[in-house]
Amino acid sequence: MFDDYLANPITYDRLEQYFLDHFDAGIRAAGLSREDFRRPHYNTFFVDGTKFRDANPIFSAKHLPSGNIVRIVIFDSSPEYSEVHKRVRDNDEKDELCLFITLPGMQRAMGTALAWAQQQAS
Repeated sequence: MFDDYLANPITYDRLEQYFLDHFDAGIRAAGLSREDFRRPHYNTFFVDGTKFRDANPIFSAKHLPSGNIVRIVIFDSSPEYSEVHKRVRDNDEKDELCLFITLPGMQRAMGTALAWAQQQAS
């Protein structure tokens, strides 16, 4: 369905929107405030205004009250799914959860991102 996301800007934009819609529906279903999350958090463009479409990240969100971030990056190599936690800047109180996935790992990554959102709100 999204196999040509890197070659086709329309497919890429649909894939990106898929992640946003899924996240928004999940936080709404969990009763979380949409205003507590900035998504996308990373919104990158070239100098000429052209959007980066390299799937790094394909999705990102920042929980504004805590300052914590989740980022989903699609790459085309093994393993199919991995998670990395890292500190944001030098602040030990803020954390970024980076999910590195291949396309088959999309559903797992979205489940993890929604679990992350619920954890931020508690």
